[in-house]
Amino acid sequence: MWTYEHSIETALPQAAVWDCYADPALWPAWDKEVRELTLDGPLTSGVRGTLDLHGLPPTDLTIPSVVPGTALTTEVRIPDGTLLRFTYQLSGSPGGTRVTHRAELDGPSAGQEFGATVTAPVPDTMRALIRFAASRTR
Repeated sequence: MWTYEHSIETALPQAAVWDCYADPALWPAWDKEVRELTLDGPLTSGVRGTLDLHGLPPTDLTIPSVVPGTALTTEVRIPDGTLLRFTYQLSGSPGGTRVTHRAELDGPSAGQEFGATVTAPVPDTMRALIRFAASRTR
């Protein structure tokens, strides 16, 4: 298994950031890799959906775990069978909220080369998430 984790701090309240995760229609506004994210029901553990990334065919997505207001995990399987899992975690910090994105790869493509490609946009995506969340709280 290959893993990557990146965290940032924001003065925004946890709820302001969570609202951006909780509405799949908003993901393209803060994650430039996402063309569209649809779920077959409300954001709860076990819900399935479709993730459409720019330049790639849509893929099935599962959300195995949701802790409302705090964390969610997404899973997709790439064609060679590798499981790509992203965990989005929010926690209180002295100045507001700590935002952590963690990626895990498990399978034939798990490794530094593919992992670095998948995670390269993460820091910019997280900064965009914070900017977007801030713009919605004004």
